[in-house]
Amino acid sequence: MKKLKGLFLVAMLLLAACSGSGGDGDSSDKSDEAKRPEWARPVDEITGTITVYTTMEETQQEALKEIWNDIYPNSKIEIQTDSLGTLSTRIRSDEKNDADVIVGGLFQADGDTYHDILEKYTSPLDGEQGDYVDPNGYYTYYDVQVMSLVVNPKLAEDLGVEIKGYKDLLDKKLKGKIILAAPDATSSGWRQVQTMLAVMGDEFDDDKAWEYIEQLMPQAFSTTSSKDVYNLVTNGEYVVGLSYESTVDALIRDGAPIENVYMVEGNTAMATAGAIVKDAPNKDAAEAMMDLLASREFQDIRAERSSGRGTNVNSKLVDLPEEKELNLTKLDFDYLIENKAKIMDRWNTLWNKTH
Repeated sequence: MKKLKGLFLVAMLLLAACSGSGGDGDSSDKSDEAKRPEWARPVDEITGTITVYTTMEETQQEALKEIWNDIYPNSKIEIQTDSLGTLSTRIRSDEKNDADVIVGGLFQADGDTYHDILEKYTSPLDGEQGDYVDPNGYYTYYDVQVMSLVVNPKLAEDLGVEIKGYKDLLDKKLKGKIILAAPDATSSGWRQVQTMLAVMGDEFDDDKAWEYIEQLMPQAFSTTSSKDVYNLVTNGEYVVGLSYESTVDALIRDGAPIENVYMVEGNTAMATAGAIVKDAPNKDAAEAMMDLLASREFQDIRAERSSGRGTNVNSKLVDLPEEKELNLTKLDFDYLIENKAKIMDRWNTLWNKTH
């Protein structure tokens, strides 16, 4: 009898162990549930496939996939990557849209440019985003972008030039050895123009700032790809390029022979967002994705993997300076929205004049 009781006890323990490990179809046990962030939605509420349209580079995509799969194992994530222009055109032209969310490429200075293809959503984590909250209720910010100069130090040393800021780019030794991204074709180019207009004049968008830009243009070549800027400097084809800080820092981590130089004249910051696509096929998953983007957990992974600067006040910085060290000039987003076409026209006119 004692032997039978012992066998019965062992069987019950084995049954309990199997049940606890998901043998009854449950995807997570109590210990797994305890590890989930408080903001996360119940596992069984987020199912099906979420289709993400994104401008993020591959390292960030992998981080997004990893944390999504950990938190929502019953939902499959599919990612399609392209420029925001291409992705937004696809959404507007496709009668049967498959996109649930757009992640990346959406900026604070967009105005209502993309509101026609988006739905409003306010994440419960918006209260952790500090100043980075969309007053119109469409965008969920997750990334803060500041600008930098990507410098090939060996080539700079060979030329005998020291590059600490925008003014140094006017050195005649650098003529033909500077690369920048076209502002009418790339977000990084547009952000660099904003920053030059903010820190190289006495007032934003004044003639003094444009005089600097007109002097810079004959020194530089232009590309329609932001990637070309840091890749060609890394490869030694150019001495210096105008870029984003986070991409350059990520390359440095991977061993690229370049430096991230923050302009001594100052800098600007602008947040990047994700948003829910209008009539998203998987609305529950789309809302969960917005919460994920706004979370400290996701932004910390981005910081570790690709040097992202998060919007969440609790997120950490990895290898990047604090904002207070960057001499930031605050941008007038309303002005940028209203005057973007005029600024672009002036840039293109000057570029054609100097080339």
